[in-house]
Amino acid sequence: MAEPNPQPEAEVVTAASAPPPKGGGIMGPIIAAIIIVAGIAGIFSYMVVPALNPEKKEVPTGLSGEGDKEGGSHGTDPSGDEMMMKIPYELPGSILVNIKGENNKVLSAKVGFLLKTRVHKAEKEKELQIILEKFNSLLTAAVRSYFVSLDEESLTNPEEMHKNQLKAKLNVVFAKLRSYGHGKEKGKLVDLLMGDPVEEVYLPYFTHQ
Repeated sequence: MAEPNPQPEAEVVTAASAPPPKGGGIMGPIIAAIIIVAGIAGIFSYMVVPALNPEKKEVPTGLSGEGDKEGGSHGTDPSGDEMMMKIPYELPGSILVNIKGENNKVLSAKVGFLLKTRVHKAEKEKELQIILEKFNSLLTAAVRSYFVSLDEESLTNPEEMHKNQLKAKLNVVFAKLRSYGHGKEKGKLVDLLMGDPVEEVYLPYFTHQ
């Protein structure tokens, strides 16, 4: 008995091999491209533009140079009616004194101070320096007299205490120079220095052994 002719098997069409619907193959890439461009534009707006155009930051008044129109490199103080310029000055050499006590200690110190002045020009500052050099011996003697009065126990006092005592002694010397001085130097000191001109004392080193 003859077998019937076998029917050809129907091809199984999977979803993967199915042809895309018309028009869908083009819109997909276009939409993806739009999303990418939009993302790049957002990044550019929020990250690149601020970096290229940073916001202007205002300098605090206390740190700007506009408030120091009358000042130089030394700093100024506009308090009061007069302009004031602060100038540092240092006594020459170091001062050596014997300290009272059983251990025969010797104190070695270097002293400088900040002066309140009416100086506003470089030539006036130089003039003041020259005048001060003429009185170095008096200023040094005042500092030495304080150091000589110290004993071993007082050496342990805070350095700020020594600075305040030196400041008071130096201002007394300047007051005498302004009041009882003579000649051109007296007049120039009155013109160039404020009253109680020593504002702060510095001790670059203060050692004893």
